[in-house]
Amino acid sequence: MDPNNRLNDLIVITGRLAELLQRENEALRLRRTKDVHSLLDEKATLSRVYETRYKGIAEDPEIIAEADIDVRERLLAMGNEVKILMDENASLLETAISANRRVVELIAEAVQDQQPSAGVYGSHGATSRAGSNAAARRVSFTVDQNL
Repeated sequence: MDPNNRLNDLIVITGRLAELLQRENEALRLRRTKDVHSLLDEKATLSRVYETRYKGIAEDPEIIAEADIDVRERLLAMGNEVKILMDENASLLETAISANRRVVELIAEAVQDQQPSAGVYGSHGATSRAGSNAAARRVSFTVDQNL
């Protein structure tokens, strides 16, 4: 295959990946998780195709050397654009994941705080009458099994 055609194929794939990353980054900024999820399959497919094409060209550097200078420059510009978008994407995803993890932790803490417990005995031998411990009156007892 002609070196210009191989690089042009990679340019087209890189352009599609850049466009998809722009859409995903925008969805992440706007916290539209449904939109982010809808892009996952396409992102995975484009990433695999990009990686395969890039690897094929990287294994044979003569392809780049034989291509026209304007094609090489376009590929370099597209590569730089995708790198910037990927860095931004990683940062936005990390932020979204951290925020979601914190929300789940807060929900778990709230649920745990609402669960009745055995309570804490005070100085008078009674459990607390406030908060989640007030849900039921607790009586302390033991069973003598030495009959």
